[in-house]
Amino acid sequence: MCPIGQHFRPGFGVTRANLATALVLGARVPQYLPGQSNYTDIRHKATLLFVESAQAAPNGALFPNTNPGGAFLPDDAVDRLTAAIALVRAAGLRQQAESGSYTLTYLDAASIPASLRGYVAVAVQNGLIKTSGASFNPQGSFTRLDLSHAMARIATLATLATQ
Repeated sequence: MCPIGQHFRPGFGVTRANLATALVLGARVPQYLPGQSNYTDIRHKATLLFVESAQAAPNGALFPNTNPGGAFLPDDAVDRLTAAIALVRAAGLRQQAESGSYTLTYLDAASIPASLRGYVAVAVQNGLIKTSGASFNPQGSFTRLDLSHAMARIATLATLATQ
């Protein structure tokens, strides 16, 4: 991740395009470049490469709430739930997240869809996303600091997997 000006700006939110870029560059997501975008709002070639790569990942699309032919919303902020899903999938932990049932003890667990609770549990268990106290805050902002921590953790997990 590049600084913004001369500062890192750890509290700034991450956009969907930023997260796709980071996952392709740092999480070993293979690059894929179609002849034209599958998303109506992706026109810039560099963004196209990262978004299409993230959505054509071998284990399935990293962003669950998009459909080819529709909008990707590259400039929208990433919420913590979407980040947890994308990070778990990029780390190769999708099967673990989708197998079995997970009970979350967060105060706001009811605001996390039951089908996605495994992603939150696996993301937190593997240190891909941190929680603050007794809440997960699924609609909260996923920050540049959160992303830098997650990318370092994905690199560690990849190293452990090859040993």
